[in-house]
Amino acid sequence: MPSSTVKDHRLALRLSRAQRLLIEQAARERGETLTEFSVSAAVSRAEEALAGRTAWALDDQAWAGFTAALDHPARVLPGLAELAAAPPVFE
Repeated sequence: MPSSTVKDHRLALRLSRAQRLLIEQAARERGETLTEFSVSAAVSRAEEALAGRTAWALDDQAWAGFTAALDHPARVLPGLAELAAAPPVFE
């Protein structure tokens, strides 16, 4: 997030004294304000949590295999068709 971004929203957190002291110590160690450190940490965790939903990486060989599989027609699996046509077991 660029530092020139207008920051006009607040996020209030409730935490224990020990948590506050730990976060303050970490911010000091990094030479950041409590806000800078907290926002950076929260944004990093959010990006990490959502990364699996939006992006994944493959090496060249895996990518070639993936795209080759997409280019081939699906195999007909009679057992799968029967299973899909059967009534659900939880009803």
